Amino acid sequence: MNCIRLKKGLAQVDLVDRIEARIDTTNISRIEKGRTNATVHTLFRISQALEVPLSEICSLKSTQPQ
Repeated sequence: MNCIRLKKGLAQVDLVDRIEARIDTTNISRIEKGRTNATVHTLFRISQALEVPLSEICSLKSTQPQ
């Protein structure tokens, strides 16, 4: 999510302004750093604010070689 936000030139506060839910920059930071788990509803709102499919935010691609 962090990469998508940055590619779109948005600061965390800009993203919060676009989200139609109660969320603050502290929560965005925690979600981006993996320190908290967001609800599906919150992830959906973030995907709408970033104008990307929810699947792009929820990508579970492995970073480990197989």
